[in-house]
Amino acid sequence: MDDPRLLGPIPTPPSQRWKEIRLLYLPRVVFILGVIAAVLIWSRWVAPATLVAEAEVTHAEIRAPQAGVLAGLTVDTLKPVRAGEIIGRVAPANPGLLDANLGVIRAELAMVAASMSGATDKLKISLDYENLRLNWMNQRVELASLQGRLQSTEADLVRGEQLFKQGLVTEASISQLRIARESLRHQIERQDALVAHLEPIVRTYSPKDETDAGLAGKAALDAALKVQEAKLRAVEQQLAPLPLIAPIDGVVTLLARRNGEGVAAGDAVARVLATKSDRVTGFLRQPMPFTPRAGQAVELRTRATRRVVAASKIIEVGPAMESVSPSILAAMHVPTNTPPPPGLRIQIAIPTGLKLVPGEFVDVTVKP
Repeated sequence: MDDPRLLGPIPTPPSQRWKEIRLLYLPRVVFILGVIAAVLIWSRWVAPATLVAEAEVTHAEIRAPQAGVLAGLTVDTLKPVRAGEIIGRVAPANPGLLDANLGVIRAELAMVAASMSGATDKLKISLDYENLRLNWMNQRVELASLQGRLQSTEADLVRGEQLFKQGLVTEASISQLRIARESLRHQIERQDALVAHLEPIVRTYSPKDETDAGLAGKAALDAALKVQEAKLRAVEQQLAPLPLIAPIDGVVTLLARRNGEGVAAGDAVARVLATKSDRVTGFLRQPMPFTPRAGQAVELRTRATRRVVAASKIIEVGPAMESVSPSILAAMHVPTNTPPPPGLRIQIAIPTGLKLVPGEFVDVTVKP
């Protein structure tokens, strides 16, 4: 009979070993991993923030510099623009007032011409020169009048084409406007050529015996002509369309007017929203755990699915308590049916490499 002490150990089945690991070791491992995960989540994602800040939203409105009609708009909603870019022009839209001003200038020039008709022969040389200046100025007045009529006709054509697309006017009406526009363009070309032909003659002409002819009446005539020329230059400036210039780089988020619409001076034509923010703004509410100061280090934490943490610093601190903005209150889940609480405004620089959409919220932790 064999000695039982010489028998080998009884093997443990694998199921028994797995049961021992599952009951004794697995709970300990899971507990340790849970503690590590909780620490990481708390330190990187759930750590309490000092305040909530919002990436600054910068927008600017493009307003009409004068009353008139919009022409040549080159932008549309959600189209990018560059600072200094001309997006359109405002042409004067009151031909009646323009004609009235030109009529006053014509009448006063006629009065000056009448006062010159009774002069003696001693003034003939000098008066020839003044008559030449009068003729040149009258041609400029006529040119300004034609340009005003052309701008009014072009504005009517733009509005008519829009109504034609909607079936509110006939094609014959549009054709008449186009014919009138082309006729005015040809007249302006001829008148402009005449003015350009007379200008160098007026600029270079000088009466031969100007000293003898320059009697007391000539000084008065010169003064009267200078007054009329200044008025004419003012009317010519009114004829020039003024540009609409984008003040910042961004995207057009609102187009309040369209080509052919009339605008008053100061009317908003478009709104431009900047696509990049340079800083974030938050409010430190009471009770304040510390007194913030410019240059103090902070940590920014985004609220995206994959959170990004970046170091920055405070660049400005407000001088007084202000009402917290409604958008930040909404991000903090504070009821908006109560008066907004006061807070101290804090502006923080956005570090290089951290891309924030204007209006995006971030959690800010201020370092001691």
